[in-house]
Amino acid sequence: PEPACPPPAWASDVIDACKARVGLEVYPPSDDTFLLLEALASDITLLCRSSASLLSKSMVCLEIGPGSGAVSAGLSELLKVEGAKDAKVLPFFMAVDKNPAAARCTSAVFQAREVMVADVIQGSLTDCLRQSGFADVVICNPPYVPTDEDEMQGCGISVSWAGGSRGREVIDVLMPKVARILSNRGLFYLVCIAENDPEELLENGRALGFLAEKVKQEQRGME
Repeated sequence: PEPACPPPAWASDVIDACKARVGLEVYPPSDDTFLLLEALASDITLLCRSSASLLSKSMVCLEIGPGSGAVSAGLSELLKVEGAKDAKVLPFFMAVDKNPAAARCTSAVFQAREVMVADVIQGSLTDCLRQSGFADVVICNPPYVPTDEDEMQGCGISVSWAGGSRGREVIDVLMPKVARILSNRGLFYLVCIAENDPEELLENGRALGFLAEKVKQEQRGME
């Protein structure tokens, strides 16, 4: 279905670039994409402040399951503006997607939108990332739709939404993995829906050491 809401005005060029490249095997930018972009925009000062406190002066931004690449490309646009104000913000983008078509699309969007320092990897969650505590920002719009387990198989477009029982099977595996790779001052953004039991996810996050809270909550279309 078409998105119920328009994208943020500042991200319209990014969304257009993604829509032109998604094809039939990549999840296109939609309402959840736009909500996540809005959340990042509202937190951009916090994101930069966290990065500026790091000794390395670099900001490693990792997106797990980027799909079209819209969210990371949008964050790059935000950081270009903030980076002009503060030379300490030097972002390095990484993206990992199980779907090879999504990895190719993200790479093409990064190139088109001049996300200059970036790596795109085909892989499952963080399994290909062995270093601990390296990511300053982790973003994930996971497969959160409750589905049968057979929809979760393979590497096609269905893996972008098929979340198994309660839509939680990927999320519950992912969160401990993020706790391992996130830096001490890192920020983790996760999209979920009511069927996933957000309050339980917050409690699970706190048990893993996160200072977990809701950043943004809205009803958009069916979600």
